[in-house]
Amino acid sequence: MSRKSTQHPREPVGADSFIYDPELSNPEPPEHITAIPEGNLVPYDHPVLKLERVFSKTVYIAIVFCAVTLSLLMFGQVLLRYVFKSPFVGIEELGLLFGAWSYFLGIVYVTRNGEHIHGGILSLIVKNKNKIRFVRLFMTVLSIGACAIFGYFAIRYALFEIQTGRLSSYMRWPKGLWSASLIVGFCGTIIYLIMQAVNQIIDYKFHMQQKGGN
Repeated sequence: MSRKSTQHPREPVGADSFIYDPELSNPEPPEHITAIPEGNLVPYDHPVLKLERVFSKTVYIAIVFCAVTLSLLMFGQVLLRYVFKSPFVGIEELGLLFGAWSYFLGIVYVTRNGEHIHGGILSLIVKNKNKIRFVRLFMTVLSIGACAIFGYFAIRYALFEIQTGRLSSYMRWPKGLWSASLIVGFCGTIIYLIMQAVNQIIDYKFHMQQKGGN
C-alpha cells in the first residue's frame, strides 16, 4: 500500500527530517503534535515562542560547534598518535567534553522537534484518531516522569561535582564543565516535553469538542 503522508519536515534539517508513521496505517493517523505549536494553537509572534526560537537556534549552533570541534580533536589526535608519535592525552578529555555536550544538546533539540524514537505500531492497531491522540499524550506524560526521575539523580550528581570543584586529570579544568551538560540536557528535555504535553492537551480537547459538535 502506498500513501502520501501529510506529515512534514521541520527546519532546519529540512527534507530529510520526518516524524514517521508506517505507510500501512489506514486511515492516515493524526499528525504528531510537538513542543512547538503549529497552525492557530498559539500566535506565531507570542513572546514565549519568540524566546524559544532564540533558544533553539542557540542550541542548534552549539550542537554544530561541538560536533565540528570534536571531529577536529579526533583528527588531530590521530595525527599526533600515528604521524608524530606523540599523542596528547588531554585531547581525549576534551573529546568527552564536546561529545557530552553534543549528546545532551542533541536530546534537547530532538525532543523539541518530536523526532525522538517512538513506536508506530499504535496507528496500525488503533483506528480511532482521538484514541491515538490520547495514547500519545499519555506517553508524553510518562516520558516527563521518567526524565524527571533520571534527571533528578543526574543533576544532583552534576551539582555535587560543580560544588566540590573537582578538576579533570590532565587538562585540570573544572569537571563541572562536563557535568553541566547533564543539567542543560535534562532541564531542556523536560521543558520541551511539558510544552508538547500542553499542545497535545489543547489539540485533544479541540478534536473532542469537534466530535461532540458533530
